[in-house]
Amino acid sequence: MLSAVVLAGTGKAEPLTEQEKVSNKAFITINEKPLIAYILEALEGSSLIENVAVVGPEKGLEEIRRGGHHFELVPEQGTMLDNVAAGFNVVDKDRLCLVVTGDIPLITSEVIDQFIEQCQPQDYDLYYPVLTRDTCLKRFPDTERTYVRLKEGYLTGGNIALINPAWFIGSRSRLEMFISYRKKPLKLLRIFPPLFILKYFMKTLSVTDLENFLSHLLHFKAKAVYSQSAEIGIDVDKISDLELVRSTL
Repeated sequence: MLSAVVLAGTGKAEPLTEQEKVSNKAFITINEKPLIAYILEALEGSSLIENVAVVGPEKGLEEIRRGGHHFELVPEQGTMLDNVAAGFNVVDKDRLCLVVTGDIPLITSEVIDQFIEQCQPQDYDLYYPVLTRDTCLKRFPDTERTYVRLKEGYLTGGNIALINPAWFIGSRSRLEMFISYRKKPLKLLRIFPPLFILKYFMKTLSVTDLENFLSHLLHFKAKAVYSQSAEIGIDVDKISDLELVRSTL
């Protein structure tokens, strides 16, 4: 059984929040229910999650909690990494923790359990889901994602991860750059050796190459987990994303 941290910080999501007249996209209403409630229901229904912490604005989350959801409320701190660290401060740092962004309402309990099961025996510091473009488009043909062309094909990442809190807390400075470049693959490549860049443009750079290099650079053990659950790749960042989610739900 694991803990989960949900990142529901205010962030920047205009014009989405302006259109919906909310201060935080986690509180956008879908079928008369706030977006984040779908995520909490999925976590509450998981057979592998025993407690949940939500990092975000206190006022809005207090209302969500009064609606019947049980979680520890952690006031948002600033950047995404600040919020992750705040969430890790209230969980067991000696066990892997599931981190979930607060904008993926299509996620289900089954998807969460399947991902965690895929991460067995949980002896790495980071497990990160990888989805192929075909997987995403087969389930959601109208979705627009950011893909990276690797040896295995066009890939994108999901919006959940299993992370070792102790490693994260000791590696904040190394992580800042990766987070800032997470949706800018060409900029991210600049930190890699020339051989990696050459392999990327020759379309021979592999997921294993990235696992090995990042593990060495960041002093941790990282593992990519191939997922068939496109729901974990559908985050609500744009108006078109919200339209897709609303029509699906």
